[in-house]
Amino acid sequence: MKKIKYIVLSLMFFTTISCESLVDGINNNPNEISSDSFEAGVLLLKGIELADISVQAGHQTRIGGMWSGQTKGLILLYKSIYEYNLSAEETNGIWENAYQGVVKQARVLREQTKSSPKAKQYSGITKVLEANALGTVASLFGDVPFSEISNDEISDPKFDSQKSVFAGLQTLLDEAIADLGASTSSAIPEDLMLAGNVTKWSKVAHTLKARFYIYTKEYDKANQQALLGISSTSEALAFTPPNIGNGSLNLNYKMINERGGYWGFNGSHLDNLLSGSRNNAKTAEGARLAYYKFDGNSASNNKGIAAASTPITLVGYEENLLILAETAVRTGKTADGLVQLNKLRAHLASGKAFTKLNATNELKYDAYELSDFDKGGIENVDNLDPVRALLREIIEERYVSGFTGLLAFDDLRRLGAKEKDIAVLPPYNSPTIAQYPQRFVVAQSELSANTNAPQDAGIFAITEVNK
Repeated sequence: MKKIKYIVLSLMFFTTISCESLVDGINNNPNEISSDSFEAGVLLLKGIELADISVQAGHQTRIGGMWSGQTKGLILLYKSIYEYNLSAEETNGIWENAYQGVVKQARVLREQTKSSPKAKQYSGITKVLEANALGTVASLFGDVPFSEISNDEISDPKFDSQKSVFAGLQTLLDEAIADLGASTSSAIPEDLMLAGNVTKWSKVAHTLKARFYIYTKEYDKANQQALLGISSTSEALAFTPPNIGNGSLNLNYKMINERGGYWGFNGSHLDNLLSGSRNNAKTAEGARLAYYKFDGNSASNNKGIAAASTPITLVGYEENLLILAETAVRTGKTADGLVQLNKLRAHLASGKAFTKLNATNELKYDAYELSDFDKGGIENVDNLDPVRALLREIIEERYVSGFTGLLAFDDLRRLGAKEKDIAVLPPYNSPTIAQYPQRFVVAQSELSANTNAPQDAGIFAITEVNK
């Protein structure tokens, strides 16, 4: 953590895979969204946002996807990680992007703009970005530095408990919402995702609060926050890569373009779900399957989720609807939970959730009725309790809709041990291991530099919120 004090302002934050020691001849970083074509005078906010994109959608997202059965690692480094072999060097990138690229620079920006007419606006936006980055780090790693990272006099900040970090992030998001509410939506060209719109940023903050309450299983609070959260796709925190150079491409495309053959979709648990049990009299997943099914050997063949200019969603409309659906059911409002699930299904049926690549691909998401979840119904052929059957469908939809994000890995750890009846449980990736990974290994850069870094417990150690 000592390096956090000496970071040089730049957009070149992204070094999130350390493959060189394992694979000869590979020197480019597929997680890098660089600043080659962006105006040099407005780097700071853009840099923070781009760093957060790498935190939310880079190498670690693919690791979570492989460990939750959405994709497969096929050769060399990715095959090794797929089989649950993760070194501390592999997480240096996310650690540096989060703490240096987002947190440090967000605080520098707030300090430098405190006398600006847009001070509250900048403050609210950067606090949301800071919470997003640190919330992902806390979710993936467990105990992480938090309370002492704002003090430059502390070179070795302590590791705070995971629950205390999430509590602190809730406070940070409250501050962000207050700042945004006290400012106007003046245009901010440096804001690559929402152009400075404070109403949209506030809704993103509420959805993030709901996400963190899902992590801590405070489902009533999650429902209350999601009601104030993202209510349309236009309000989602998403970045559309401009596709104007190697550093401005969709990260899935970039990974495949630079490491063809490492990573695949065919035969994954998600592939099997979309081509099999997800389909019934009211559901046809052919179009979504075609959109998701990427060619891991040739990036240029991809027109769907791994196309060069496909938007990268950090906090989305679909997630907010599914938080509303799950938390309504969990708090005794079963009918309302179904209403929220059907809102998502209507969104999917509208063709606005993803691009239908071929006219012949089936796309059908008729509204479900409560009777569909009764014992023997089309969504309950194994005679589960009807409320649990509805929850199972909501969780499975989170698994599918969250593809290329971290929802699937989040839910596998949250539900996989204690709620197996509703969790999506993919096959294990190794014949010698019969447990799911629970966390990432703390970055080697932190283990080497911070004397307060704990001895790493390994990837199968359950984090505090999931115990």
